Amino acid sequence: MKKFLLLLALAAPLCLRAQNSHGGIPDDVYYLMPSFGHGYILFMGQQPAQGLLNICALDNSLRFMDGEGNELQATNSENIVKVIIDTVSFMHYDEVYYRMFPVTPDMGVARRRDVRIITKKKEVGYGGTSETASVRQISSVYTDGVHIDLSPDKQYPYEVEEVLYFYKGSGVYDFTKRNLRKLFPGRKAEIDAWFKGGGSLPGTVDEAQALLRKWM
Repeated sequence: MKKFLLLLALAAPLCLRAQNSHGGIPDDVYYLMPSFGHGYILFMGQQPAQGLLNICALDNSLRFMDGEGNELQATNSENIVKVIIDTVSFMHYDEVYYRMFPVTPDMGVARRRDVRIITKKKEVGYGGTSETASVRQISSVYTDGVHIDLSPDKQYPYEVEEVLYFYKGSGVYDFTKRNLRKLFPGRKAEIDAWFKGGGSLPGTVDEAQALLRKWM
């Protein structure tokens, strides 16, 4: 009970969202997990909280279910370090949730998903903000004054982009020669030779993990 109350304390203000009101975006795209699952929220300087969790890819917000099955949105998430849902871990870094694919206990591949709704006026995606009026359906997003209605009868074209990074400790980094040389200081010559020989940056998680293992 104490942990559930701690989780609720994150979500002020709270709002409800009608199910399946994503403007035509499938659940497995709209969320980072295909369904809500039991999980833990790890904080900096606080005890963990737990509940039924998911993460919205459209606005990078942590979502959870209350005891009545209502979906709520957690705000004031600056102290969240990591979210674990079922067996999948997400690092919270610079206001973005990255799915983690470990290579070692403190290093691995981080995948970021951005979903953007395409409108005639403007694209809205990461950086948008969910409506946060009390007791209101989370059925819209807005940013820079552009409002998008996500009610069930609305359908929007959308774009999905997934970008690979690597993480080390609590930081997330681009796959660049400079960053790889910092990650593996004892392998600088090999990394330089690999890039000089036409080595290409990874396009899949498996390729990215193999690349990190190459210089371990």
